[in-house]
Amino acid sequence: MKKGSKTSLLLLVSSFLFATPSVFPYSDQTTTERILKENRRFVEFINLCVTNFADDKKEDFLKAYDKHFNADVAYLQSDYRRAYKRVYSSQGEMEKLYRDLVKNYYLEDSKTILDRLAPDIIRSKNKRARLYLTLGYRDRTVSWVHYTVADASNPKFYSYKLYKYVDAIKMARRSKRYAFLALFESQNTETKRKIYTQICKSESQGGTKYMVRFLDLNDQDYINEMGKTYEEHEEAEKARNQGRPKKEADKPAVDVEGSTAYEAKVVKRVRFRNESRAARYLINGEFDMAEDLMREYIDDFNFKLITATFDVLSAGMKASGAETSSSAKIDYEKYKIHLLDNYSRISFSKKSMLDTFVDLVKVEDDISMNDKEERGAETAPGGDSKKKESEAAPEKKEAPAVKDEGIKEEKRKQ
Repeated sequence: MKKGSKTSLLLLVSSFLFATPSVFPYSDQTTTERILKENRRFVEFINLCVTNFADDKKEDFLKAYDKHFNADVAYLQSDYRRAYKRVYSSQGEMEKLYRDLVKNYYLEDSKTILDRLAPDIIRSKNKRARLYLTLGYRDRTVSWVHYTVADASNPKFYSYKLYKYVDAIKMARRSKRYAFLALFESQNTETKRKIYTQICKSESQGGTKYMVRFLDLNDQDYINEMGKTYEEHEEAEKARNQGRPKKEADKPAVDVEGSTAYEAKVVKRVRFRNESRAARYLINGEFDMAEDLMREYIDDFNFKLITATFDVLSAGMKASGAETSSSAKIDYEKYKIHLLDNYSRISFSKKSMLDTFVDLVKVEDDISMNDKEERGAETAPGGDSKKKESEAAPEKKEAPAVKDEGIKEEKRKQ
């Protein structure tokens, strides 16, 4: 009994090991769905990089996306084996694209930006600016380590390589972000005050009322506005708006019990008090304290801070008209594309590369494509004659052979 049970167990194991391909992971629906989602994230991530920096890599990206698209189609057709193979092939194409982008764009650009901004940052002797610069160089080194690990790993482990390349791009982006923050910290007090004013102006154009009452004021009016109470401000606002038609957007929404109107008054008082405190910090050069208050009212503060820094420095260069330092030779407008990419945004002047692929990708087993191939073979020069000859050739060869055998058999009988 023991020998028989062992034999049956061996037969069961061998039947499992030498089973048909349908039992392997690539034919499993759950596994195929998982790797499809994973590959889709890789495609969407690299789309941002190619759109912002590498227009010349469009054909390579299209080739990788076409295979991912057909993998998705194969999955919808329940052909999980073909879907798995197309995903693997797509990752093979993307691995080359990722490697080239990391090495020739992100690592090179981050090094160039850090080296270009370093002289003025070091000359400023600002401790916080030097710290940001140090962090920028550190993250750039970490990005290089991720790239080296990916490049040296097993050539067939595409998914692992892509994960490491994604980490390399993220660290390179953060190194550039630290470089831009170090650029802001290296500025003098007057320039920083202009940068914060530029942020408030940009916010006021977008409809935010925070710090609007301090814009375009001279030093004395700025101090007078800072010392006003909320009641004095309300009276001055009513006198200023007297005779003007009141907008519907300015009317507070009041519910049945009137709690919303009371809440709006409280919010206005709190905002007024925070504005006065932030204005006091700004005029005294305590920008860290002012930043903590402004972050509550201004979303995406770091992005807007760096954007305002580029705008103020570019305007200062145009106004001066003379190159007083090495920073005057920097084209800050070119850094804006890096800033957008750092925060995973596409340049305003460009269209997403994936959106241009809608009319370019084709299904592999498309009926219209197969019909074209068949019609092309039929209408090819000499196609019909070759087909007829190939069909008729066996009949011409077989007939003489049978006749010759009959003649030989008659001769033997004679």
